[in-house]
Amino acid sequence: NKDLKLFAETSGKNALIITAASDPDLAAKDLIKSAFGHAGQKCSAASLGLIDSDLYHNEFFMNQLRDAAASFPAGEPTDPAAVVTPLIQAPSPDLLRGLTQLDEGETWLLEPKRISARLWSPGIRLGVKCRSWIHRTELFGPVLSLICVKDLDEAIAIQNASDFGLTG
Repeated sequence: NKDLKLFAETSGKNALIITAASDPDLAAKDLIKSAFGHAGQKCSAASLGLIDSDLYHNEFFMNQLRDAAASFPAGEPTDPAAVVTPLIQAPSPDLLRGLTQLDEGETWLLEPKRISARLWSPGIRLGVKCRSWIHRTELFGPVLSLICVKDLDEAIAIQNASDFGLTG
């Protein structure tokens, strides 16, 4: 049926684990590019950053994440400077919640802004907890959640606690 609208994708609630042994500059670049390229709509997009507590509490590293995401221009696909482009459809109720509401203990490192009905600037949430609503919910949009971890074993356990781990 040529009039049938089909949205097909595979599930993903994927994390990038960043340990204290990582190259912080490269890790920040890779996390931001994965989270906000294609407006976070790829099933392989990193929607979680599982960050070692040494880096999570490092003001320079967090400023680097915020500044990198804020430097990604949001715009129409016809704009060659645009990195974050419109969503394929209006935000679902879950995505709208993820872009506009914080849960207890969470704060914005970078608060997303609505530019048009389907275009949002990047958002980064701090203070996200394992098994919280945002950890358990697929969003497919330009919002990244950061979870502080004590070590690699905890990070792997948190990634494995998700029902969605296509490329985790």
